[in-house]
Amino acid sequence: MKSKIKLTKTAVEGLKPKPGKQLIWWDSDVTGFGVRVNAGGTRTFFYQDRIGHEEFKITLGTLGKKGYTAQMARNDAEEIQAKLRLKIDPRTVTLREEKDAPPPPSFGDLMNAYVELLEAQGKVSARNVKNQVKADIQKAHPKLWKKPAAEIDLDDCMHIVGTVKDKGKFRQADKIRAYIRTAFSEAINSRGDVNMPASMRKLKLTFNPARDMRKVKGSSNAKDRALSVAEFRAYWKHVQELPAPKRELAMLHVITGGQRQKQLSRVTWTDVDRDAPSFVIWDGKGRRAQPRRHSVPLLPLALELMDSITGSGPYVFSCNGGVSPVNDRYLPEIVSGICEKMREAGELEGEPFTAGTIRATIETRLMKRPHRVSSDVLGQLLSHGMGGIQQRHYQHDDFEDEKLEALEKLWRLVNDLPEPVAQVVDIAEKRKVGARA
Repeated sequence: MKSKIKLTKTAVEGLKPKPGKQLIWWDSDVTGFGVRVNAGGTRTFFYQDRIGHEEFKITLGTLGKKGYTAQMARNDAEEIQAKLRLKIDPRTVTLREEKDAPPPPSFGDLMNAYVELLEAQGKVSARNVKNQVKADIQKAHPKLWKKPAAEIDLDDCMHIVGTVKDKGKFRQADKIRAYIRTAFSEAINSRGDVNMPASMRKLKLTFNPARDMRKVKGSSNAKDRALSVAEFRAYWKHVQELPAPKRELAMLHVITGGQRQKQLSRVTWTDVDRDAPSFVIWDGKGRRAQPRRHSVPLLPLALELMDSITGSGPYVFSCNGGVSPVNDRYLPEIVSGICEKMREAGELEGEPFTAGTIRATIETRLMKRPHRVSSDVLGQLLSHGMGGIQQRHYQHDDFEDEKLEALEKLWRLVNDLPEPVAQVVDIAEKRKVGARA
């Protein structure tokens, strides 16, 4: 059995204990640096040498205890050697001993700090991020959760994301990729930002191992599909055949422009202006420090639908009289059911679709003839692409009239009604008629 190897992280973790015996392995590069592996598998680093004729041994630390690593042990051994070369007795100098060494921030500390940052910014997504991080990282990969954040590498990130992706959860896998990537990025940026939470600043990270991770394919394919006009009208027909309150909620989703369900579910009656008429959504999506106020005009039917499904509760988009908002799966399940009915009826021209497809369909169809709604108006109506320099500094029009006109065109589209045609008046002929009169 070779007793000299380079005591790297991988090599030390691969050393196998022997029942009833204690094994000692020496480092091939640093003379005097070794590790003891006891019968139970505990790996303890030490340094052994002589001062004159006196032999001494210093215990450096135990692998994994309080975050102690093979690299930390190597650094301590090299520090002892340096002191010996300077004729300094290392036994008289306080070393980074195992019991005194503060554990380095772990990967779990980083992800918890990221959730804390989202909470401090008032992001409504913070709770969902916390739950997803707990399920797909902390519980699924406890060893990586405890690993020092500075030692996390690309392979670790790939393993975490790949585990979720291999279960067929493409969208969820890409979310986890984005959470890890953004957490490292925010930690790096926090080194120069005193406004960041202390939990983020103290991480002192300088490298983002997830920076080059590619987007998970298939995580957004459903949203790339848009229904044909015939499919969209068939969908609208099936929506109107649903029982209450599914019918009203699915209709509202369409005639308010396909707004994001998570944002709709937060709307209360205090956000509704009956006189305008319109309602306000607070859009916290993206990196905004404060949610953006997003006003959505209401067609006359929309208010009637809202009144028909709400009771004494404050929430508008609710299936229990406003007591609580609809859950995240409510609308997707409605759309999934209609998609299956359309497939059975031979009304499906392309691949199956989701609730996100309805939003994409509204934007796609309104851009085309005969509607020709501009991308600026659609951006305002659907509250996306609103973070550019032009929008922040120069464009202050709220587009209320244009958004209402777009919703009216949407109503005519789903109900197969013709677009109004401008009447051309012959001024010369009108003058002749006036003269004869």
